[in-house]
Amino acid sequence: MSKMDTLQVFLAAQADLVRYATRITGDPAEAEDVVQDAWLRFRATANARTLEEPNGYLFRIVHNLALDRQRRQGRENRIFVGGATVATELVSSDQPSQQAHIEAKDELAILHAALEKLPVRTRRAFEMHRFEDMKLVEIAQALGISKSQASELVIETVEYCKKVLRRRH
Repeated sequence: MSKMDTLQVFLAAQADLVRYATRITGDPAEAEDVVQDAWLRFRATANARTLEEPNGYLFRIVHNLALDRQRRQGRENRIFVGGATVATELVSSDQPSQQAHIEAKDELAILHAALEKLPVRTRRAFEMHRFEDMKLVEIAQALGISKSQASELVIETVEYCKKVLRRRH
């Protein structure tokens, strides 16, 4: 069978092949892809040997390719779609547990109480640095002390808070 004969057989049957593949796949776009793949296989086979029933052979190729795609799609759906809900349930949440939330709330209350016991200037230096994101130079200027004194006050408060929390545990 010549290349022109092969092409003519294919073109004559193309619309019927697409309808046939659509019935199997349920998707016209997928059916078009199946028919294109079938053309490539049909042409390669027709060039290699003589076909007794080229139309029947072409429909068999479309049938097999459409079923293969349908099976593959079913496997992919089971693996990727059906398994997705199971997989997402196994992923841990980035939210803290209720216990961690309660422990953090308790620690915060302890730290607030501990900070209340500090001298006002020491507490204020720490609050400016940690809660207001002020630089040590700005803290020193606001409190009328040196930068090294501001640094010492912040460091002392951090160490004090660590000590309070260690005693708790």
